Amino acid sequence: MDIGVLMLFQNHPNLPMADYDMYKKELGVCEMAEPLGFDSIWAVEHHFTDYTLCPNPIEMLSYLAGKTENIKLGTGAIIIPWHKDPLRVATDVSMLDNLCDRRLLLGIGRGIGRVEYDGFGVDMNDSRGIFEESSQMVLDMLETGKAKDHDGEHFKQIARDIRPAPLPPYLDRTYVTCQSPETAEIIARLGLGMMVFAISPWKSRAEDCRVYREAFLKHQGREAPPVVANVFVMVDEDGDRARELAEKYMTDYWISALAHYEMDGTHFTDVKGYEFYAKSAGMMRDRSSESMGNLYVDNQIFGTPQECIDQMNSIQALAGPVTFNVSFSFAGLPYDIVHKQMKLFAEKCLPVLQAAEVGQSADKVA
Repeated sequence: MDIGVLMLFQNHPNLPMADYDMYKKELGVCEMAEPLGFDSIWAVEHHFTDYTLCPNPIEMLSYLAGKTENIKLGTGAIIIPWHKDPLRVATDVSMLDNLCDRRLLLGIGRGIGRVEYDGFGVDMNDSRGIFEESSQMVLDMLETGKAKDHDGEHFKQIARDIRPAPLPPYLDRTYVTCQSPETAEIIARLGLGMMVFAISPWKSRAEDCRVYREAFLKHQGREAPPVVANVFVMVDEDGDRARELAEKYMTDYWISALAHYEMDGTHFTDVKGYEFYAKSAGMMRDRSSESMGNLYVDNQIFGTPQECIDQMNSIQALAGPVTFNVSFSFAGLPYDIVHKQMKLFAEKCLPVLQAAEVGQSADKVA
């Protein structure tokens, strides 16, 4: 089982500092991943707020390509509708893949942040159409090395070669973020991998995974690849201490996400393609923020090393074959604790998880 590290670059009020200083701290965490034995490191894309400060995951991973040798490098994810030129996305991806000797894992998504859509002047009502048209163009360019003549609803393109030439295949290392069964069906139809975030309970996440696997088999005639699951981790030899830290910092992260995405807002109701989020927002408004925070924490991984492995085994039992990306740094968690728990996870949990077959329970901590 592959285990990656998902980096957020969050400048949270729990640990206020200049953006420059935060970047130095977060890059230090990034550079721990390969020596500790993690399989991949992933960078998100977000703009304009303290929520996360990684506006260009390709540029971030290009930096890390020069700092590492073997670890895979993932975009988690490039939000396609915020990029108004599919050719530019394809050429940037191709250049990064050449620089890192084909270590790239390509994550793409549609995004839900109104603050970001408005900032880029993109109508959220058009997001699904833009995503489907642009992502198809980008993937075709990467697979063939050529931009074809294209006259679509959202994009026009004349034929050009992609240089440096891409290093296909990409379909088997491309993942699409998913938060609903409808999106799971689309991902399967495209023949791509699926990436989920532990926002809603794993019972509902598991249903998305089931829909994806069944649709993938139907459309592609083969079994789907493992789903990539992104989770937050708080591990400590003292399980009570881990829970205490999780309840504080994972809840504070959830509050920051709620504010950035306006997850409980009424605006989703009138936006085409966000019906699932409108329904979710209504449910959130009907529950207290404390209740939603507790629910979010319960979806994550925390406890002693063995408790963390047991929880990850439980997710596999519910959702089927998954690999994990884990986040250790979030919501202003002090960096001495970030470093300590990352090293503990790498020492006690990582060897056991990596030794397990995907979809099978990992053994006990030695």
